[in-house]
Amino acid sequence: MKTLSHFLIFLALLTLAACSATSYVKRGDRLTKSGRYALAQPNYEKAYKKFKDKKEKAAVAMKNAKSFEQINLPRKAAIWYRKAIMNQDTFPEAVLALAYAEVKCNRLEEAKENFWEYEDLVKDIDTLSLSDTILKRIEKWEEFPGRYKVAYLKQFNSAASDFAPVYMGQDTNVVVFTSNRKVKDRPKKDGVTGAYYTNIYESHYSNEIVRKSRKKKGRKKRKKGASKSRVIVTEKYQWSKAKSINDSINSELNDGAACFSSDGQMMFFTSTRRINKNHQGTKIYAIQNNGGNWGEAALQQIVADSISVAHPSLSEDGSLLYFVSDMPGGYGGNDIWVCKNEGGNWGAPRNLGRPINSSADELYPFIRDNGSLYFASDRKGGIGGLDIYKAQRNASAAWEVENMKYPINSSADDFAIHFQAGNEKGMFTSSRRKGNDDIYRFDYVPLRFALKGKVVNDNNTKNVENFSVHVVSSDGEQIDVKGNPEGNFEVELKPDLEYIVMVSAEGYLNGKHLMNTLGLKKSRNFKTTIRMKPIEQPIELPNIFYDFGSHELREESKEALNGLVETLNDNPKITIELGSHSDFVGSEEVNKEISQKRAQSVVDYLIDHGIYWDRLIAQGYGESKPRQIDSTLAAQYNFLKIGDVLTEKKISTLSKDNREIANQINRRTEFKVISTNYKPGPKSKKRPTGDQMGNTLVKDLNKIQGAFYTIQLGMFRKSVQPKVLKNFKIVFKAPANAAMDRYTIGFFDDLNEAKKELQKIKRKGIKAIIIAYRNGKKITFAEAKKLMK
Repeated sequence: MKTLSHFLIFLALLTLAACSATSYVKRGDRLTKSGRYALAQPNYEKAYKKFKDKKEKAAVAMKNAKSFEQINLPRKAAIWYRKAIMNQDTFPEAVLALAYAEVKCNRLEEAKENFWEYEDLVKDIDTLSLSDTILKRIEKWEEFPGRYKVAYLKQFNSAASDFAPVYMGQDTNVVVFTSNRKVKDRPKKDGVTGAYYTNIYESHYSNEIVRKSRKKKGRKKRKKGASKSRVIVTEKYQWSKAKSINDSINSELNDGAACFSSDGQMMFFTSTRRINKNHQGTKIYAIQNNGGNWGEAALQQIVADSISVAHPSLSEDGSLLYFVSDMPGGYGGNDIWVCKNEGGNWGAPRNLGRPINSSADELYPFIRDNGSLYFASDRKGGIGGLDIYKAQRNASAAWEVENMKYPINSSADDFAIHFQAGNEKGMFTSSRRKGNDDIYRFDYVPLRFALKGKVVNDNNTKNVENFSVHVVSSDGEQIDVKGNPEGNFEVELKPDLEYIVMVSAEGYLNGKHLMNTLGLKKSRNFKTTIRMKPIEQPIELPNIFYDFGSHELREESKEALNGLVETLNDNPKITIELGSHSDFVGSEEVNKEISQKRAQSVVDYLIDHGIYWDRLIAQGYGESKPRQIDSTLAAQYNFLKIGDVLTEKKISTLSKDNREIANQINRRTEFKVISTNYKPGPKSKKRPTGDQMGNTLVKDLNKIQGAFYTIQLGMFRKSVQPKVLKNFKIVFKAPANAAMDRYTIGFFDDLNEAKKELQKIKRKGIKAIIIAYRNGKKITFAEAKKLMK
């Protein structure tokens, strides 16, 4: 009986929890219906936490995502779309909504994956995939941008939303814009957006007197009453700190999206202030400027009290007022309307019709002094969120509309464009930076080119950090830029030039990209990915072929080696070891010998093509270092796993065909970086002759001309092969007397550098000394110093 009572209590608690969650959903729905999305969100979040059933959690997550979308917060909307998908296995609507949200957040790879998932879920989708229609459009428009240069206007922007900038008529030294930044005496927040109410701000461009004090240096005795420091007075032109335009304009509710008459004396603006209980929604007000003093805001009688109007724009002669409304008679959503000034009153509004208006939203109209109309719309055919469109009348007076494309438009929201009178420049608003509305400037440029690059690790395609880019153009100009932590860089280019782009980063071989802007008549953003090879492990040379049992290079091998010549020329401070590896076919001794000769044939080829001999070491490994399988090979051959080592025992377990593949993988030529601080010596260009002693190449010391320091490993009888030589790849030999030979390593013009190298050798337990040498004879340090001056 006790157990039953406990169960009933538990069931009752579950029922109460479910009821509570449902009540939060209903409350959120009521707030959403009334447009108070910010107030609805906490209710949906509480319901989500209380629901246990995954289907119910998915449904409420979807509601919350849409509420964030309504107030243009795509990053938060994306979070909740993911939660909806996480709680419901098949949810095409949420997947598609998430894809578009990711586009607005400029996370295009994530968007692509979600478009593909949606297309997989909805089998009867149109043959032209959604990802193609928008993502490829973004890619194309970014590659071939319009002739505008866009810049972030730091002076006007804040952590809040700053938008809808306009000039005060033809006075371009005064900018007025809208912002929801916090105001001390107005702490209330808007129930729709959850942000502070918007106000109108102004900023002036003027010269300010800057006074700086600078202390005098030295300890000279000052005259009585003299100043301790001198004051430097300079003039600096800059935008003033934005301030509220006027208390008669800004109210306790939302005010913003203004425009001016051409003389700057009359301002029209949008406001949600209430004059009486019949005035609902947004209205347009006008206010007169009398000698720098604003009068009282007057409601413009354009439509009935129950209809909302917003975003005014006045024609240059003041006869036409363009605005936005969702009043009856439109095409769906908000449309752009116009009314005419008729004897001081506004006539009946007229819908501008198609193609300006559509079933989507058309917002923020701006009628330019040349008669062109600009507006924002989220209609199909854009690249995410609101795009800015331009409308012009053709020869038959019909409107023709075109998207302004990139860089005016982005995958985020772009709106509220405003031109300077008579100029092809101005300002607009975009949320492209961090999802927040910010003000940008734009200027027309005749022709614009840029290179947008990404730098990745060639082994794993991860971003390379802390890299530098050096650009040299054919007119001799050199540009240096730093990459960002995401592995990206951007360089402005000029027309009709050739460019070499060099990328360097610690721990990597230098990367290079060649390009040009020769003959191009259309602006373009070039894109490239530069793959940099890390030097921490050997780098395989592809397509190095030899005939069976031969060490002679075949013709098809030379193309790959020409690439290595280029790499060594691009990285002049590295020395490398060329390692040749064989398979297990044949005897170990034969494989060792032929691999050494093959490595040497590669070294010989490089030397013949201008690479200094003392940067190269040939090493034949034979079958001693079988290949370890990495992710690339594992992906290429399904019978191999990451980490497998292709030993003779491992290969014997494979099928005949797979054994041949494994043997081919083992047969390879690699290079690895030995040092990154190479400096050519006086005789680096001339290749000395020499013999092979085991793995050590022995060269003639007396062939090196001039005076230098070298490290002597010892003097040994001519019939002896010194064991100490096996510690080095290259040594030099010269007769010391009739019975003895001298063996040395390295050439140095600087005695201190020779001493540093000597310490490294001694740490290996090898006894060695520094000697000075010239033209086949040992000389004193004093003689060497004098000769090398």
